[in-house]
Amino acid sequence: MGEVAILAQRIWDVMVERGFEPVLRRGSGDAIRYEEQTGVPAPAEVAELWAVLGGRDILGMNLEGANSAGRWCAARAGEAESSGPGVPYEELDGSADGAVRMVWWDRGWCPLHASGDWAVAVDSHPGATGHVGQVLFCDLDVDSDREAVWGNVTEFLGDVLTVVSSQALVVEDGHGLMTHVDNWTCTVLMAVRELGLARRDGRPFPLVGPADQP
Repeated sequence: MGEVAILAQRIWDVMVERGFEPVLRRGSGDAIRYEEQTGVPAPAEVAELWAVLGGRDILGMNLEGANSAGRWCAARAGEAESSGPGVPYEELDGSADGAVRMVWWDRGWCPLHASGDWAVAVDSHPGATGHVGQVLFCDLDVDSDREAVWGNVTEFLGDVLTVVSSQALVVEDGHGLMTHVDNWTCTVLMAVRELGLARRDGRPFPLVGPADQP
């Protein structure tokens, strides 16, 4: 079992121990199906994650399986490939530091989580200063940057594990919530993002006490 699968299983185990077994939201499928839908192979570490947590709800953060990830990626890539500036988007945004390509969406971005508002994806087609395997946070507003937050899937899952393990996590109606040091409430996804940004930028972790830090 690889490192990604071990972390994914640990996330599952912690949630079961706390009485919140990950709920199956959609069929997972397999990596071959993802490639059929997108024309791009799924990264090996994503296929490893899908084998354990594909299509599962992590207290409100729905992780994609191969089928849902493939459909979503293909649809967004089709929008990007058929558009230019102003058609239908005024801008096609990437990252200001060059780590992420300046496109609306790329077939080389494999979604781990996707919604109408944002996505987390593994990048196999990075910008000039990025690297293959980096994990992106994409705010899908047309005027928002896509940014590399985690160095790889292992870092992303490590932050998920930190959040679901934290005693500061409050669960209401199946959704995990945490309080930011600036006194606003984070969902699991936002808490994971805040931890990733803090590590990347060399800042203190803004959500959990020292005992919870990885």
